[in-house]
Amino acid sequence: MLDHLRVQLCLQSIGTYIKVLVFKPITNFYNLYEFMNMISFYAEHGREIGSRVNTLQYTFPCNMATSRIDESVLYGTGGKLLEALKRLMGNLPSLRRLELIDLMLDNEDAQTLLDQVCFCCCTTLKTLILVNTTKNVCQLLHPGVFINLQVLVISPQNLGSDLLYMLSQMRLLHLHILQNRYTPIDIESVHSSDWKHCTKINSILKVHLRIESIRERQILWQPGAPVSSIIYKSPNIRMSADISNKIMELYSDQLLTFGYLDLPKFYQPSSFKDRIDTCLVNLIQICPKLDTLMIREKISTCTLLLISYYGHSLTSLYVRRNAVILRCDWPRQNDWSDEFYQWLKKSSTSYEIVEEEIALSLGLENWKMLSDQDFKRISPQLYSSFYR
Repeated sequence: MLDHLRVQLCLQSIGTYIKVLVFKPITNFYNLYEFMNMISFYAEHGREIGSRVNTLQYTFPCNMATSRIDESVLYGTGGKLLEALKRLMGNLPSLRRLELIDLMLDNEDAQTLLDQVCFCCCTTLKTLILVNTTKNVCQLLHPGVFINLQVLVISPQNLGSDLLYMLSQMRLLHLHILQNRYTPIDIESVHSSDWKHCTKINSILKVHLRIESIRERQILWQPGAPVSSIIYKSPNIRMSADISNKIMELYSDQLLTFGYLDLPKFYQPSSFKDRIDTCLVNLIQICPKLDTLMIREKISTCTLLLISYYGHSLTSLYVRRNAVILRCDWPRQNDWSDEFYQWLKKSSTSYEIVEEEIALSLGLENWKMLSDQDFKRISPQLYSSFYR
């Protein structure tokens, strides 16, 4: 139970110095409701509490499944708790970063969610993260009102042609389209003509596709979008020829970052014909601007050498050492000279030689394959902010 007296004393002593508010998923909605309203009360009565808050993060526990409840049942924010959240956001005039995760609202509630934020933070908000704002398909227009917005993270069910047109007019820098385990599956991508029109107006926009899911699911491709990064964060989604072929078809001339995060929890074959080696080498050859690649599945040392050889723009290569086979199992290609093939066969017999050759290719003093623990900690630097 919330101790109102202690919270009151705390807010009176340090409330004016608070710069970041983070609400993690909790199921005690009463305490959450009361705390939000206390901050709003002080802010509305001239105490300057909340006046310095520049970051608000709120994550709703939309999956409150127990052993007796089907895990597929999702709940959404609503009622008094939603009113308290909207009231709080309207009392934070210095917001520069707003994160609302898995609210799962009804479409009607979503249309007025950010009304007060638009009024008080129209020019100050720089980063807006809206993940699964609604349960169903519902285009949101509020993000297009923040005229100085630089980074927008949104789920595909809340993105549409009208919002895309508004974003193109405000010179947005980065648009992340994020799917997680709760994102609906039956969604259509934005039409390619809308993407082309957006890119024509805002040539500096970069689109980032990302999926975060425990279970296997498909990424929603966006034909015509200026996609510069594609990242899978899931232990159960494996790379396939279909994925690499789709990437080469849609984004070969603009892709900068591609890879998989987390350790795999699926069977990985050892034979060359069943592995992803060919897919990776084809990808690095067809995507000339690719500078960051994250590989977690089983490949050979020979494949690593070929990736570093063909990856002329490659600057960051992350590979799990436990997934690298000490082997030269590539059949000789017609465009390989005798000298090149001999170099491949000789270098592939040693992890140390492979690491030295890759460091040389990437222009680095030192390059090492990663342990599983180190691989789990990697975070791609798409740009200076957002990804942490």
